[in-house]
Amino acid sequence: SEVEPSLYPSCVLCCKMAAGAPASADVIIVGGGIVGCASAYFLSKRGYKPLLVERCEVACAASGKAGGFLAREWGSGDTEVLHQKGFDLYEQLAKELGLESFRRLPTLGVRDGGRAAQKEFPWVDKAASSLMDEVTAQVNPKEVTTRMMEAAVANGASLLIGNVDGIRREGDRVTAVVVDGAEVACDSVVFAMGPWSVLVERWLPEVRIPMTGVLSTSLVFEMPAPVSPPCVLFCDEDRYGCHLEVNPRLDSTVYVCGLGGSDCLDNAQIAALPPDEVKPHPKRVKAAWEALRSKTSVTGDVQPQANACIRPCPDDAKPLIGKVLDNVVLACGHNCWGILWGPLTGQIVAELVAGEESPVPLKGFRPDRFSKRLSKRGRHNKDEPVGEQW
Repeated sequence: SEVEPSLYPSCVLCCKMAAGAPASADVIIVGGGIVGCASAYFLSKRGYKPLLVERCEVACAASGKAGGFLAREWGSGDTEVLHQKGFDLYEQLAKELGLESFRRLPTLGVRDGGRAAQKEFPWVDKAASSLMDEVTAQVNPKEVTTRMMEAAVANGASLLIGNVDGIRREGDRVTAVVVDGAEVACDSVVFAMGPWSVLVERWLPEVRIPMTGVLSTSLVFEMPAPVSPPCVLFCDEDRYGCHLEVNPRLDSTVYVCGLGGSDCLDNAQIAALPPDEVKPHPKRVKAAWEALRSKTSVTGDVQPQANACIRPCPDDAKPLIGKVLDNVVLACGHNCWGILWGPLTGQIVAELVAGEESPVPLKGFRPDRFSKRLSKRGRHNKDEPVGEQW
């Protein structure tokens, strides 16, 4: 079961849900993870009153069970701007939303074996370590996701717990989303369903979303007090088959991922596995607990609680962000960086819905890079077809 952060009582979403599906909404957002909630937040700041549809609860999957590690300078190529702007946006959100869990802290690299000689962080006491990066931070993913949704609701957005059955369309526009059998008319649609965005292929047959769902286990240790002084640990792969990431949090928990033994799911397997049926792997829990105690004694004999979530990984490891129809935006496939890139993606989505320019270049993230290629034999202006094509 998931640990409820004791320091952040407002992380339990307490906004009013729509009483059944309304007749219409200006924007319908499908998916209540960090990208969907960020989209609702930034759209509401622009004056829209979006309806967010989620089949379980806000932050019920990876957006409530991820580590929340943030690294500004770890991007490369197309993703470099997502890292930098995404990191900087958190500084703004921490003030706007009153985030209690956001903080900067350094990251250490931990080698398997070797002699512990860490004076600055004495709790790293059983393996050799060294400074990896000082420009890193962390946030509680559930806090930021729910705070954005709460703020969106305060601005006029609404939340509907329901299952999306399909869509209605006229040409290149979606005119309604079907929720639990009821049609909800809309001007625009945003699909932000994490790994379950593969379901969009059923509703929009021209869209391709090649996805590997990496189902991984994580641990949360509830400690009597916050670990101090704080730092994040990135550990080399060890004899237990783990490459642990250790995140001590302000709420006195220690979050551990990188347990190894992840299952890789294809599109059909993802679609068939509801979020509330994603379960941790008991063997990896045991291996990781032993691995952790070979590197630090910080958690002592505290029994961990195990969680599991699915990371959405497209074939080229880059997210899909952009329009797939005239009034439909797709935003998914954020791999292991969903918490860092999520709020920025919501900001981008709001710009696209409003018909304005994205704050970051989107060419490398265009969803149509996986769609059936059109003929190149007609006249083109760079990559855009102009005039008759054959």
